[in-house]
Amino acid sequence: MEVSRRCDYACRILRAASKRSEGYVSIAEIAEEESIPYAFARSIQHDLTSAGFIVTARGARGGLALRCDLEKVTLLDLVQALQGPASVSQCANDPSTCALQPSCVFNRVWQGADRILYAYFSSITLGRLFEQGGELPIVKQAMSLGTDGIGGFVDSLGSEMASSEGSGVPSSACEACGSTLLGSLLSEPAPCEACVPAGERRAE
Repeated sequence: MEVSRRCDYACRILRAASKRSEGYVSIAEIAEEESIPYAFARSIQHDLTSAGFIVTARGARGGLALRCDLEKVTLLDLVQALQGPASVSQCANDPSTCALQPSCVFNRVWQGADRILYAYFSSITLGRLFEQGGELPIVKQAMSLGTDGIGGFVDSLGSEMASSEGSGVPSSACEACGSTLLGSLLSEPAPCEACVPAGERRAE
């Protein structure tokens, strides 16, 4: 998966808006502060408004302002709103794209990567990201994967997701099998909302 420039700029726009505790800020001002081409920023503003992250107002004192609670919106929410499913491969997200998917061992690898990515992005709220940035414990743990291996990272994901639930982020527990999202990373896929790839859910 590649995070698009549109998504990266959207993060910057929301961060800039979060620094204004009251009133509106113009997209032109944010575009200049964040070195975003103005026309591109205007287009992203429309996407963020449609997704419910911000509100806009016209007039001399108009502009944009946050509409969402950054402590409840995750990085996954933003990524999927701006560029669709967070997936490393089209066949992992939508098995119908490949007739070999049912017996393909590689597809299982891509699905596993999707689940780790999903858990990682959904464990990070925008509020914590804007406040702590690269100092977020889960981010620092991810950066140490080269020496610690994935086991410690998966344990950390479990802790971060548990703390996110406490801050109001919806639980990723599977309604059908009762397992948590992290549990589904390590077990066979279950026929439920948390375990079935997004492509299959959309086809239902």
